[in-house]
Amino acid sequence: MHPGLNYITMRDGITLAATVRYPYGQSCSAASPCPTVIEYSGYDTAGPTDPIPSVLARATGAACTTCGDPNLLPDSATEVGSVVARFAGFATVSVQMRGTGCSGGAYDLLGYPSDYDAYDAIEIVAHQDWVAHHRVGMVGISYSGLSQLPAAGTHPPDLAAIAPMSPTDDLFSTGYPGGIFNMGFAASWVDARIDDAKPAAAYEGGRIVPLSSTPVSNVGQPWTYYEIDAERGDSANASSTCLANQVLHGQSESLSTLVGPKLVAPGTGSGRDPSLFDRRSMRQWAGHITVPVFISGALEDDQTGPQWPALLNSFPGATPVYATMVNGGHIDSTDPQIMSRWLEFLDLYVADEVPRNPGPLADTVLDEVASQSSGTTAQAPLPTLRFTGAATLTAARRDFAKDTPRVDVLFDSGAGPVGAGDPQSTYAEGFTAWPPTGSVLTYHLATGGSLTTKGSSASGSTSLILDPAARPLIDLPVGDNPWAADPAWDWTTVPAPDAVAFETPPLRNAMTIVGPATVDLWVKSSAPVEDFQVTVTEARPNNSEEEYVTSGFLRSSNKVYLPDSTRLFTDPSYLAKYAGALSRRRYTLVKIPVDPIAHTFRPGTELRIVISAPGGDRPLWAFDTLDHGQSATVGLGGVATSTLAVNEVTGVKSTPTLPPCGSLRGEPCRALRAEGNQGAQ
Repeated sequence: MHPGLNYITMRDGITLAATVRYPYGQSCSAASPCPTVIEYSGYDTAGPTDPIPSVLARATGAACTTCGDPNLLPDSATEVGSVVARFAGFATVSVQMRGTGCSGGAYDLLGYPSDYDAYDAIEIVAHQDWVAHHRVGMVGISYSGLSQLPAAGTHPPDLAAIAPMSPTDDLFSTGYPGGIFNMGFAASWVDARIDDAKPAAAYEGGRIVPLSSTPVSNVGQPWTYYEIDAERGDSANASSTCLANQVLHGQSESLSTLVGPKLVAPGTGSGRDPSLFDRRSMRQWAGHITVPVFISGALEDDQTGPQWPALLNSFPGATPVYATMVNGGHIDSTDPQIMSRWLEFLDLYVADEVPRNPGPLADTVLDEVASQSSGTTAQAPLPTLRFTGAATLTAARRDFAKDTPRVDVLFDSGAGPVGAGDPQSTYAEGFTAWPPTGSVLTYHLATGGSLTTKGSSASGSTSLILDPAARPLIDLPVGDNPWAADPAWDWTTVPAPDAVAFETPPLRNAMTIVGPATVDLWVKSSAPVEDFQVTVTEARPNNSEEEYVTSGFLRSSNKVYLPDSTRLFTDPSYLAKYAGALSRRRYTLVKIPVDPIAHTFRPGTELRIVISAPGGDRPLWAFDTLDHGQSATVGLGGVATSTLAVNEVTGVKSTPTLPPCGSLRGEPCRALRAEGNQGAQ
């Protein structure tokens, strides 16, 4: 393999496009091998134009005279590998999944062919004479983050470590949160993958020819057209590997069995089909991973979702795992405080070197990449790497393992001195397990809208109208940037008849909650199936404000739970054969899984939950809900006591100042209003 675009051959003869990019300002050879990482996805990954000159031009404001053909740039979503890793001294090989771009074969979203292509690609790259130690790591965010888990699960012998950012735990949990079809981000993302996999060519006169010399809208990846032209040159009859590789693109696997409202429609849908989803499940693959893992993500992730920490208990106990979580959106897994630990990890476990600070230019580039992605104007400086003075690699790895917790939680990102809403947390806490050891608090949903630790033997109830039309589908205007420092949030209150709310009295002392949560809701309804959303907020009665923390969702027919379920973590099976109906006469228990919480509720604030129809809480997730304005009755005492279970941890040294409402990343603010079951606020 050589710098630039290569075609590497898989075990079945299919060739994949793979672009080699040496570290910035360096060359690699057998005499001077380079530590190397692979970035692997179905985005425009292998576009051969080097993105670094363009990034430097943006960062410095200088004219770019070496930027190359912009039509052949890789997708900016791959800059973790194609830009950032290279400034840290790593060569990067950007590998294009089969059935996309200039790679051959037929696309199958995270199916076995692409999983074992990753194995083959890892071994091909590792055996290049310019690759240090003949072992490679994997890096990337989102698609090229989650693809690392199946790749590592195939056990390539020369894979050193993986560092996935912003993955999901399972395609079903992103596509069907709580068993409800995500017709927002999930549907649009799959549509884009279908378009990407279309061939940029057609058969004419018994041979394959390009569709056009310029991209055809929604047919294949744009860079493919330009690469075909570049490979053919001035001769229309010249050969082109990229063109030849379009042959099987038209035979891509149908994704209709993985995505669509009928999959979970009552009475007709099959629910979660294990034969389809298990082999594409990051949680299933995580159980096979033995190489060191550095994983990071946000707890209000607007794309893949905040449920990703469910992965942490799937890794084998002996696998070194270092997880960092932070409040914010999809891009916040690349916050500077996380990137410094990421760089340490790659140096120690891929380069096999004592960590080395990458220098001021790398800091500038990291700032530019993050700013370009997030739209923020300021970034916290990259923290100095630790262990740079270690005498040996063994000593540095030992100190890293000792000083880096299995789970590192960064709190209050957006409240730092760099600027309101900019990526910088103000305190952190490390834990040895997920969820952390703490006290499971059970709050009872009581009449009048209170959350109390004391239950009532007296029967009570409250009712709500489940009307998704009562508020916008999403909480941000379409096209606005949820990663900006101050997004134009449209997180509206739920009209009083359409929700019920419950909250604690104002807290006397700070309370830090870390971990998943569950709402046990006892429900009666004339409708056999209903969809529910639980919104967790921090109420600020002194200012008549409330701040978003997280949400949970469930279609009520999902009533059987997997064995890994606990008091805090509810894991529905989503199997159609276990679907159950609600009753109009007797209460039925509906256990609603709530996404992980990592939040300190300061003195004077209140822990609050709002129960409503799904929708209006996320900037990109929209729900194809069954709710249509029907009513539900919620039990509040006696044998039908509805509860909220959360995990309180102690010893967290939070900052005493309450951040301004809405300043924290991913956590919009709205006016505090009483719901129909409460008195005036």
